[in-house]
Amino acid sequence: MNWSDIAATTFVLLIAGALILAMFYIVRVASGESEGSKTIRDMVETLFGTPAHLRGGDDSASGEGSSGGSRLAGASTQLPFREPCPACGEEVTEENVNCPSCELRLL
Repeated sequence: MNWSDIAATTFVLLIAGALILAMFYIVRVASGESEGSKTIRDMVETLFGTPAHLRGGDDSASGEGSSGGSRLAGASTQLPFREPCPACGEEVTEENVNCPSCELRLL
């Protein structure tokens, strides 16, 4: 065992510790209610792909989301849409998993 191995191991452990401390700091900042926490939450949501209209919380877009939510609630009470089956032309709805006529699996 020589000194370069010890120095390299120490360097890697210091970097790993710094990364862990940075993660704890980001979680602590993100759990607060400051403007910085909202920015970090928006960045994380953008990275992980949750659409803005599905995000929870008290965002500035909550007014838009509430009207969008009421539109979605109104849409769920409407009748299901109908369209022809791509294989046989029989009328199917979004409630059908398979076409009632030809048994084609619908997505």
